[in-house]
Amino acid sequence: MGPASQAQLNMENILIPLHPPPLDGLIVLGARLNREGKPGRVARLRLVHALELWREYYLDKYILITGGITGRASISEARAMAHWALDWLESQGGAEIRERLSPFLILEEASRNTAASALNTLPLIKSLELQEVGLVSDSLHIRRACYLFRRHFAPHRIHIHPLPVPGLLRHYWRQRRYLWLGKMALREGGAWLKVLGQHALGRRDRGSK
Repeated sequence: MGPASQAQLNMENILIPLHPPPLDGLIVLGARLNREGKPGRVARLRLVHALELWREYYLDKYILITGGITGRASISEARAMAHWALDWLESQGGAEIRERLSPFLILEEASRNTAASALNTLPLIKSLELQEVGLVSDSLHIRRACYLFRRHFAPHRIHIHPLPVPGLLRHYWRQRRYLWLGKMALREGGAWLKVLGQHALGRRDRGSK
């Protein structure tokens, strides 16, 4: 099977599970911080989804949070999200559950986009010897994220399982945030074109050798 056929197969196999599968850990993709340097709505929704899954199904499994410093922020997305996650968990279940999560939080603070997150989390996942990993993002972003992560992780026999945040797009639609939805769709479409263009360029370079 050629690279193009394999890429198409990978994209078609991005299925959303009805029930969370057995996993060794979770990866939560970073998202934009607000002006106060705290996680914005998308980041918070991703975190709440991951934390609820962790409490229900994956207690004492690792949670890796990705995201570097972007814009004028003085803190990385990953670190700001980790602080928020611990505070939220304590508000829901007390100091004990916060302390239980703390040693299982791993931060990847160098990435500024999804492709870099896939590349930079791979050595962390390998060092932790994880093989079945859940990937948490919103439903608009999850397919491209899975495609990128699987390209890096599959050769190492590390399996990525999509765990999309439910209801995000529906929430913004009900709030009549149509402009926001349009911008997100355009941004995601542009990101897909970039990914596929790079893939085609890589195929051409390999074919010319």
